[in-house]
Amino acid sequence: MEVNFKHNQAKPVEPIYIEQVFAEKPGGGLVANPAFDVPPTTAVGKSGNQFVAIKAYKLHAAVAAADTSIKIKKGSGVAVGDVIATGKTGVACTAVDTSKAEYDTVTVTLGVAVAEGATLYQAKEASASAAEPLATPEYVTGNWVYANEGDQLVRLINGANLRKETANIAPEVVALLPTINLV
Repeated sequence: MEVNFKHNQAKPVEPIYIEQVFAEKPGGGLVANPAFDVPPTTAVGKSGNQFVAIKAYKLHAAVAAADTSIKIKKGSGVAVGDVIATGKTGVACTAVDTSKAEYDTVTVTLGVAVAEGATLYQAKEASASAAEPLATPEYVTGNWVYANEGDQLVRLINGANLRKETANIAPEVVALLPTINLV
């Protein structure tokens, strides 16, 4: 008989983000200290001597053109003032409600309908027809970059097949990285 037996739950399985890598930056690169945890497959662009993460916002629920708020899955790092974009339409976020366990409610009017599960991206500035990513994407991260731990050296990938279900990148940003494919 086991008297002092303790059962410990298994840790959740880390999802597969990358199917195949065929090109990366030798030695990786330095990603600027993020305010949120940056998962693998997040696009990064050059900012001075280091790289900055381009936030990706995965929708928790579909958005209608007339909606004044959207539900974004937790962990995106969404903040007041972020410009959230889809296609070439980008609008500034005016409020964020983080009280729900599954998603954050963001006050923003996109003006276009977007399906549940779609990924939006962080744009430089608000625009009705010319939004572009925060930085020109050059690579995707190959491993986690943790919040508030300073600038971190990470694996930078510029040629890969990413699993579309788990990739942390918007299709508009993927289009700017010709050797990154969602499969």
